[in-house]
Amino acid sequence: MSRITVQNLGKSYGGESVFADVAFEITPGMRLALTGPNGCGKSTLLKVLAGEIRPDEGQMTLSKGARVGYVAQEMTGEVLDRQLLSWVLSALPSWNEFWEQWEQAVAAGDTARIEKLSHRQAEFEELYGYNPDHKARAILTGLGFHDDDLFKRIGELSGGWRERAKLGRVLLQGADVLLLDEPTNHLDLEAVEWLESYLLNFRGALAFVVHDRIFLNRVGTHVLFLGGARPVLRKGSFDEFLVWDAENREQRAKEAAKLSARIDNEYKYINKFRVKARKAAQAQSKLKKVEKLERELVQIKEAQAASHRGKSLNFRLPEPKRGDKVPVSVVDLEFHYDDGEKSVWPTLDFQLFRGKKVAVVAPNGAGKSTLLKLITGALLPTKGHVKIGSGTEVGYFSQHQHEILNLDSTVLGEIRRLSDPNLTEEQVMSVLGLFLLGEPYFDRKVKGLSGGEKSRLLLATLFLARANFLILDEPTNHLDIETREGLIRALQDYEGTLLFVAHDRYLLNEVAEEVWALDEDGITPYLGGFEAYQAKLRQEEACRAGEAACDPEAAREKRKLTKEEKRRQAEERNRLYRQLKPLKADYDKLEADLEKVLEEQSDLELKMNDPATYEKPEEALKINAAYKDATEWAETLMERMAGLEEKIEAINAVQEAD
Repeated sequence: MSRITVQNLGKSYGGESVFADVAFEITPGMRLALTGPNGCGKSTLLKVLAGEIRPDEGQMTLSKGARVGYVAQEMTGEVLDRQLLSWVLSALPSWNEFWEQWEQAVAAGDTARIEKLSHRQAEFEELYGYNPDHKARAILTGLGFHDDDLFKRIGELSGGWRERAKLGRVLLQGADVLLLDEPTNHLDLEAVEWLESYLLNFRGALAFVVHDRIFLNRVGTHVLFLGGARPVLRKGSFDEFLVWDAENREQRAKEAAKLSARIDNEYKYINKFRVKARKAAQAQSKLKKVEKLERELVQIKEAQAASHRGKSLNFRLPEPKRGDKVPVSVVDLEFHYDDGEKSVWPTLDFQLFRGKKVAVVAPNGAGKSTLLKLITGALLPTKGHVKIGSGTEVGYFSQHQHEILNLDSTVLGEIRRLSDPNLTEEQVMSVLGLFLLGEPYFDRKVKGLSGGEKSRLLLATLFLARANFLILDEPTNHLDIETREGLIRALQDYEGTLLFVAHDRYLLNEVAEEVWALDEDGITPYLGGFEAYQAKLRQEEACRAGEAACDPEAAREKRKLTKEEKRRQAEERNRLYRQLKPLKADYDKLEADLEKVLEEQSDLELKMNDPATYEKPEEALKINAAYKDATEWAETLMERMAGLEEKIEAINAVQEAD
C-alpha cells in the first residue's frame, strides 16, 4: 500500500522559517487539502513531497515502488516542438518496444520469456488501461481540448493551455501518490468540474493546494492548515474545519479570559498581604501558583494562534455617487481579431441597469475578457458601439496585472499614480494598510510583489477610485481563501453596478444576481443567478447522457425557437432604445433647467432674508415676484420630469420583463 509519511518536517529560506514541525501520513483514498494564507509554505511543502527540494529538518518517507505524480514547472524547448497528444502519451512505456520483444520471444520459442512478458503486459494494462490512446484523448477532452488541438505543437498553445497539457500528462501517467499545486488555475468551469469528478474516483493518495472553496469541500477528505503557530491537521471538509476552528478559538478565548481574571485576583491578594508577616508565607505560595497559571495562559494563547486562520482582508467599498440608470449600453457590437474574418461572437445588443451585479460566463477563449476590454475602451469595436453613461465612473480590474500596473514603480508610487492626486499621504498609506500592504511594502518594487500582493494593490486602487461601475476580470486569481472571502463580502455590500468574469464558483454563487452566458448564440441571461445557470447545464448534461426523457427533434426545435426569440428580443431592445433616447435627452434638458431655476431661487431667498432688501419697497416687490415666478417654473419643470420618468420607467419595465 503506497503512502507518504512525514515527521517533524521543516524548511527555511534566508534564516526565516517557511514551515516547521509538520507531521502527517497520506494513505490511499485520502485527499489532503493544504490550506493557509499566501506565503505559509503550501507549495514549498508539495515540492518537498515531490522530491524537488530537500527539507532542512525532519524526514519524509515514501513507500517502496510508489509512483509520484507531480506537475513540473518548466517546459523545455524540445517539448515545445512536440505534438500535444504524442507528448502526453510519451509519459507511458512504449508498447511498440514491448511487441518487438514479444515477437522476438515467439520467433525464438522462448516460453520463459513469453511468460515473463505476459506478466508485464498484465501489469501495463492494470496500470495504464487497455487503450492508452483512448484514455489520453478522454483526459485532454475533459480538460477542455478539442480534437483539432491534439495534433498542435505545444509551442502553439498559450501559457494556460500548456498548464492543462502538463496536468493531462500527469493524470494519464497514473500515480499512487498525486501532488497537485493549484490545478484549477487556467481551467474553465466545465474543466474544473471534470477534474473534481476525476479526483473523486482516484484511488491513490492525493495532496493538493487550491483556493477554490467549492473544490476544497468536494474533493478534500482532510485539511492541513499551515500559517498558524503550528500546523493543524483535521479530518473532514474545509467547511467542517472552519466550524471547528471558530469553535476552538471561541473556547480558547473563554478559557484565556477566565484564567486572566483568576490571575488578576490572585495578584490582588498577593500585593495586599505579601508585606504582612502573618500572611507573607501564604502570599508567597500563591505567587508560585500564579506563575503556574501564567504558563497555562501562555499555552492557551499559543493554541489560539495555532488555530487562527491569519490576518484576513476586511474592507467595505465606499458608497459611490448615484450614477446613470443605464451605466452601459451595447448596440450591434462585433469584434474581429486582426487575423479573423468572423466576429468573436454574434452581434451583441444589451443594456446593464444601475445596481445590477452580473457575471459573464463562457468557456476559455470565448471572448469574455475581450468583451470587458471593449466596454472599458481598451479595445475598439469592429462594428457597433459601446456607450458609457455620462454620470458613470468605471473602475477596472484586469487579470493580466501588467496591463494596469507599472512593474518598475514602487508600491507607494504606483497607488499615487492610479489614485486621486488630491489624496493625502496619510490617506494613501492607510488604504495600503487596509489591503495588507503596510509600511514594509511602501518602497518595494511592484515587480517584486507576489501575484496575490499585486491583486491586493489593484483592489486598493479600486477602493480609492469610488467608481459606481466596477468591471472585474478574474479578480480572485492569485488570492488565498481568506482574501477571497474578504473581497466577496465587499462585493456583496457594494452599492454600485458590477460586471465581472470569474471561474471561482463560490464568488459566482455569492455575488452574481444574474449570469449572462456567452456562446455562439450571443448572450443568454439567467435571472436566477449562478444556481439557475448550473441547473441548466446539469439538465443538458443529463439529457446528453440519456438520464432524462429528451426528444432530440424537440430539443432542436427548441434551439431554433430560442434563436428566433433572441432575434426578436434584440429587435425589441433596439426599438425600446430608440424610444428611450429622445425621452432621456428631454429629461436631461429639463434637469439642467431645473438646476438653474433652483439656483436662482436660492439667490432670491438670500435677498429676501436680508433686512436691507426691505429698505427699498419697490425692489422688495420685484424680488418677491421673481421668487414666485421661479417657484412656479420649478414646479412646472418637475411635473414634466415626473411625466417623462413614468414613460422611461414603463419602457425599462418592458426591457427587464423581456
